Amino acid sequence: MSNIEYLRTQTVLFVEDEELARDVLAKILTKLFKKVITAANGQEGLENFNKEKNTDEPIDLIISDINMPIMNGLEMLKNIRKIDSEVPAIFVTARNETNNILKAIDLNVSNYVIKPIETDVLLGKIFDACEKKFIQKQLADKQKELAVYLEAVDSVALIYKMNNEGEIIFANKGLSEALSYSKEEIEKLHFNDLIHPDIPKEQIQNTWKFIREGKIWSGNTKFIGKNKEAFYLKNTIFKMKTNSIDEYITIGFSTTKENNEKREFHKKVLMSIQEFNKKEYGYKKEIAELTDKLKQLELYIPRLYEELEDQKAKTISKNRQLEHYEMQMHNVDEKYYGHMTVKSKEVEEYSKVISGLRQENDKLKEKNESSQEEIAATKKELALLMETNNSKNRRINDLSDVIRSLESKIRDITAGS
Repeated sequence: MSNIEYLRTQTVLFVEDEELARDVLAKILTKLFKKVITAANGQEGLENFNKEKNTDEPIDLIISDINMPIMNGLEMLKNIRKIDSEVPAIFVTARNETNNILKAIDLNVSNYVIKPIETDVLLGKIFDACEKKFIQKQLADKQKELAVYLEAVDSVALIYKMNNEGEIIFANKGLSEALSYSKEEIEKLHFNDLIHPDIPKEQIQNTWKFIREGKIWSGNTKFIGKNKEAFYLKNTIFKMKTNSIDEYITIGFSTTKENNEKREFHKKVLMSIQEFNKKEYGYKKEIAELTDKLKQLELYIPRLYEELEDQKAKTISKNRQLEHYEMQMHNVDEKYYGHMTVKSKEVEEYSKVISGLRQENDKLKEKNESSQEEIAATKKELALLMETNNSKNRRINDLSDVIRSLESKIRDITAGS
């Protein structure tokens, strides 16, 4: 923001008893300032100042004539100084009045302008009068901006400073909170108190040697907090001189979350591999049991075939015997008819035998059909078992591929770490 832009944010009080001069200069000031308040004498000017002081737009600059009726400019400024000792003021006078100027100086007046007013001279005096406030505002704005930056840095960066002996002489809020130490506690610690025991001493010594040579060191460091929990920091360490004393600044960013997530990922991968191994063992055991059962069924099938063939042979033999008896009955000659009565009981016995043979034949047929159905069911079960066996083998191959892929990722992650 330039000085002229700054004026456009300001409110000016212009006090002049001559109406024409007041109107002419007020128009010029309106082009410069955000708001112009006019008054015809010191009393009116004081009232306007008091009226505006508690608003959102208080008076930022006073331009006033000295010699005015009712209350002159000096009296007005004297009363205003009781309220505000810092507001800049410029006096306008018709002549070089040494006595009035000295009084104005005592009232902390910023400057004065001799009538008739030259616009360029007045603008120069206005800029001079507002310069201090303008610079103060700029400084305040920069301080606010810097405070925002520092707060932002403090929320994301962890900063600490060490002396040449490794003693912590400063730590920001972020580091104190991350390590669970108070600001007073952490500034009583040594650098070695913060480094995790897992870090080799030789590495620490090499780092100190490196930064004492004035080189900038960057890398990942594992710290330990007050609660003995590990804390990871990606930091940069550099040396600087303060009042001819070597100091070492560390600016770091927490990587604890990333490291914890990486460890959790490793655990999950290992657990997944163990689970896969467990499932693979179960599948292999189940396949072995199914394979044994399949072998037993394969051994049982030939016995079923043998039993079936035996039943077929018995059925054929009974049929032949039946045909033989029937043939004998049909070939009985009439010359033996007389003997039929005698032989009737024998025939009846033969009939009973034939009936029994037929019944036995029917049973053999039923047994034969049952054997055929059992063989068909066995073949179906055998085909199902073979299909299940093939499915399990394919599953094992898929799991093996997944396991090899996971092991490859673990090797890559381990190599990256």
